[in-house]
Amino acid sequence: MFAQLDTKTVYSFMDSLIDLSHYFEQAKQLGYQTIGIMDRDNLYGAYHFIRGCQKHGLRPVLGLEVEVVYQEQQVLLNLIAKNTQGYHQLLKISTAKMSGKLQMDYLCQHLEGLAVIIPNRVWTDTLAVPFDYYIGVDQYTDFSHMDSKKQFIPLRTVRYFAQDDMETLHMLHAIRDNLSLAETPVVESDQELGDCQQLTAYYQAHCPQALQNLEDLVSGIHYDFDTDLKLPRFNRDKSAKQELQELTQAGLVAKGLWQEPYQTRLAHELTVISDMGFDDYFLIVWDLLRFGRSKGYYMGMGRGSAAGSLVAYALDITGIDPIRHDLLFERFLNKERYSMPDIDIDLPDIYRSEFLRYVRNRYGSDHSAQIVTFSTFGPKQAIRDVFKRFGVPEYELTNLTKKIGFKDSLATVYEKNISFRQTINSRVEFQKAFTIAQRIEGNPRQTSIHAAGIVMSDDNLTNHIPLKAGDEMMVTQYDANAVEANGLLKMDFLGLRNLTFVQKMQEKVAKEYGQHIDIAAIDLEDPKTLALFAKGDTRGIFQFEQNGAINLLKRIKPQRFEEIVATTSLNRPGASDYTVNFIKRRQGQEKIDLIDPVIAPILESTYGIMLYQEQVMQIAQAYAGFTLGKADLLRRAMSKKNLLEMQKMEEAFVAGAKQLGRSEETAKLLFKRMEKFAGYGFNRSHAFAYSALAFQLAYFKAHYPAVFYDIMMNYSSSDYITDALESNFQVAQVTINSIPYTDKIESNSIFMGLKNIKGLPRDFAYWIIEQRPFSSVEDFLTRVPEKYQKIAFLEPLIKIGLFDCFDPNRKKILENLEGLLVFVNELGSLFADSSFNWGDTEDYSTTEKYSFEQELIGVGMSKHPLIDIAEKSTQAFTPISQLVKDKEATILVQVDSIRTIRTKTSGQQMAFLSVNDTKKKLDVTLFPEEYAIYKDQLKEGELYYLKGRIKERDHRLQMVCQQVQMAISQKYWLLVENHQFDSQISQVLAAFPGKTPVVIHYQENKETIELTNLQVQLNPTLEEKLHSYVLKTVFR
Repeated sequence: MFAQLDTKTVYSFMDSLIDLSHYFEQAKQLGYQTIGIMDRDNLYGAYHFIRGCQKHGLRPVLGLEVEVVYQEQQVLLNLIAKNTQGYHQLLKISTAKMSGKLQMDYLCQHLEGLAVIIPNRVWTDTLAVPFDYYIGVDQYTDFSHMDSKKQFIPLRTVRYFAQDDMETLHMLHAIRDNLSLAETPVVESDQELGDCQQLTAYYQAHCPQALQNLEDLVSGIHYDFDTDLKLPRFNRDKSAKQELQELTQAGLVAKGLWQEPYQTRLAHELTVISDMGFDDYFLIVWDLLRFGRSKGYYMGMGRGSAAGSLVAYALDITGIDPIRHDLLFERFLNKERYSMPDIDIDLPDIYRSEFLRYVRNRYGSDHSAQIVTFSTFGPKQAIRDVFKRFGVPEYELTNLTKKIGFKDSLATVYEKNISFRQTINSRVEFQKAFTIAQRIEGNPRQTSIHAAGIVMSDDNLTNHIPLKAGDEMMVTQYDANAVEANGLLKMDFLGLRNLTFVQKMQEKVAKEYGQHIDIAAIDLEDPKTLALFAKGDTRGIFQFEQNGAINLLKRIKPQRFEEIVATTSLNRPGASDYTVNFIKRRQGQEKIDLIDPVIAPILESTYGIMLYQEQVMQIAQAYAGFTLGKADLLRRAMSKKNLLEMQKMEEAFVAGAKQLGRSEETAKLLFKRMEKFAGYGFNRSHAFAYSALAFQLAYFKAHYPAVFYDIMMNYSSSDYITDALESNFQVAQVTINSIPYTDKIESNSIFMGLKNIKGLPRDFAYWIIEQRPFSSVEDFLTRVPEKYQKIAFLEPLIKIGLFDCFDPNRKKILENLEGLLVFVNELGSLFADSSFNWGDTEDYSTTEKYSFEQELIGVGMSKHPLIDIAEKSTQAFTPISQLVKDKEATILVQVDSIRTIRTKTSGQQMAFLSVNDTKKKLDVTLFPEEYAIYKDQLKEGELYYLKGRIKERDHRLQMVCQQVQMAISQKYWLLVENHQFDSQISQVLAAFPGKTPVVIHYQENKETIELTNLQVQLNPTLEEKLHSYVLKTVFR
């Protein structure tokens, strides 16, 4: 029977449409018993192909296509693994090829267990190679001229499932080669997956011996995988069990904890670890963390269930004492649930490459590798790549891809988005392109590197998996699942920005305050830091900077670190349903139900609510006599909703409780409650470790806010300026001679850096810092290199006020800039001695300057227009920070955004405003009646007095607005002799309605009046009409 050997899969990257899952299905439908894959150079899909075939009842044949130089000519070979030995040979050959090291000598040394096929299309009778081989024949082979003494074998290339796929493959080739469709060679026909019986009949008729050779070759093929755990040895000269025992004992002695119950707990954990064969694993993790600390890196408090291990604590793998904080080892590791201990290594993200080099050098470049991932065609990428080849312009592509949401597939967006569907159906070529895009969606596009994963082995990795060359170390060809399925140790090296932040803060405090803070020793009950959490002042704090967490903190108002841990666990789907109960019980407003005295001590700290997975385990132990190992199996069955397993566990739970003399009714009730809580219960060890890291960050914010904001503004991509301003920092005006490159904070002042200026080249910024000081605008322009003499580079510097120290009129400098640049280029160095004829003009307003600064550097450095108004305001107002619930108030604010909706009942419009007073933000609601009155006045970016009642919603204050009044800092002042012409002046002013307030000063009696019911629009005609009645007019 025919067997399909030469199938290129999607792992040939844009040279095939054969994905594995459909390959198995189609092969079964087409009558195949044996199928193969033969990608060029790589084995990316090999493991999943073999396992998939076994699952679908198909015989897998693993092949590899390589080109190798022999006697100065390239020879194309198809290699077939005949057995498990051959499979291992392919691992090594592919690794050599993917590392650029495959030579004919090396290939010949690894041919045991392999069959070699040379396709007829490249074979010549003059070809002489140092091994036996088959000649692969297909439907194009002229059998009448074939030498009967040669060994032939059917070899038909397959790249797609049906002829209809040819157009899609043609598109993939165009994308791969970055060519237009017209420039891309046409795809070869007859490479579809054919019917097995028809192909069998064809070869039986034309070359029966080839078919027999094929049957003989594949009939005995079978591959076995060694799935046993292959942990690296830490030290070949010493027993890992003994070394781990010595190190952990020394660790507890150093911590002053060599006493009970620590000694008993340590002995128990060491026994479990040794019996499960994980001694070396713990030593390796200890070694890696020791390396990091030896370099001065802050490695965090650990993460996950490992925080429940005393061995991990004794080795400083974690920073949490599991006995003191009631954390369970069995949640991490127990004999009744055999699985690898999974300790992720957190490290500052800027040092990850140094860790990779250490692993490679310490454990061997052949024994360690990074893990591959596969980037696929997402819906947006598929649309963009395909439609571009149809000549669709960029602006249309952008408009189309904007309609595709984050979680959308092409099928879902087509179904639910009418605009998208109409666009696709508007043109025949769009419909065609969309069909092709759908066909390639989800297929691999290229390889990437796993963000965290590293694989390690005691022997050469190529004994188990194929590798390829990488930048810093070798990279696996198998993905993480296949790596672990082969019994190899996968470790995650997670580069955390938050560890970088904490370390940088520690270093800055040491440098600027002369104080060395031991981060791991920070008191987790520090009052000032707890107060920060209670206020919800946690912008920039790991795990607590989103609005949901902030609001929850404000409601819970944690007074102890334990309550911060609880907040982390409550801020999750499911658990949040019990937030109100938790708060009321904590405040004594609801009865605490501890269910039964036996388990009361377990639930007391969380007021009778099962927040943690560990509580479920402890209850099973205390109430039903479960071992903690068995209790962990119960927890796992509940969290995975394994109904069959849970039924068995419930019977065992009730039986165990009865055996201990407990009530059967209470046992059943308790089991049901545990089942409910286990679905969302959080890992307490993980919550504790990450809450500790959050607390450490918050400690710096509470005690060293200038250091905290300095680091967050310079090392984080998020915006922390607003938060800093709310914490009473001020943005300082900087000049061309003082502006730093990065942001800097000194004495509660924020100095924005050149790096923030939009459109400013980094090299130009460095040049400015190296060349200063400058003595004038002319001096600066004379020295600026010609490549930076561009309006686009210089305009932002002027608009944000960097030259105010030479001339505060920014508009004047900008309007003279082109002339200045002409002078510079014509006179060169003589320009400095010449006198440029400056044209004069009125400067930008304060509001315009502030707006430029916000737009170009991200924050206003000039005095905010609101502050200017506030200083001159004759109207009383309340800062947002001092608003009180259920009180009337007037606020002076800038409107950031306006969102309108129509009410469900009347269909009238109402509005939601987001406003700020330069320090804090507030949400404001205008109901339909008020919005109808003021909607024409309201504009985003404008300044207003808003009057209304303060309400509380979702534990945040907001205003229900009743009155809106424009706030303008500049006014129209009229100086008049006396009241003689009041009527005439009033008539003139009324004829020019606008937004500018009017103030009249009477010279005779020194009286000043601001007209509250009249505002004007300034223009020359108004001035002219008033001329006969006033002594002077001033706009300021």
